[in-house]
Amino acid sequence: MSAPTIRDVMEAYAEDAESDARKRGVSLDYSEASLAQVDGILETITANGVLTPKSSAEEDGLWMLAKIYGGYVGQVVIKQMGGEWQLQDLPDGGSRVVLLWSGVQAFPPEKIFKRLTKDRFSGVGGYCRALRAIIENREKKG
Repeated sequence: MSAPTIRDVMEAYAEDAESDARKRGVSLDYSEASLAQVDGILETITANGVLTPKSSAEEDGLWMLAKIYGGYVGQVVIKQMGGEWQLQDLPDGGSRVVLLWSGVQAFPPEKIFKRLTKDRFSGVGGYCRALRAIIENREKKG
């Protein structure tokens, strides 16, 4: 059996988001409209604010949430607009997950982590609309 690809991993995270949302009484359907529900879940998790991790374990837990809901947001973008998951190498030897299409790069897990820890007004619905506008503008200039 071959090792899972980044696509496999992010699809699995998206499924984890669906499961987590169901436990919270929310049904996600991979529509752009469902991102408002994700924003609501994130508001509930952060008690309408932001979270400040007090330990590396808490930060790891927040990153896991960011990967799960970032995977879902990325899968919505892929299903609605196209694109693909890739790993991007970093100068320090690490890597980061990137959603790439038509020369546009997006970082959904990082977006979710920012929402959880730094900016309560940084919703994913607006993020998706901005990505759509960037893609449509690039396609027009084509």
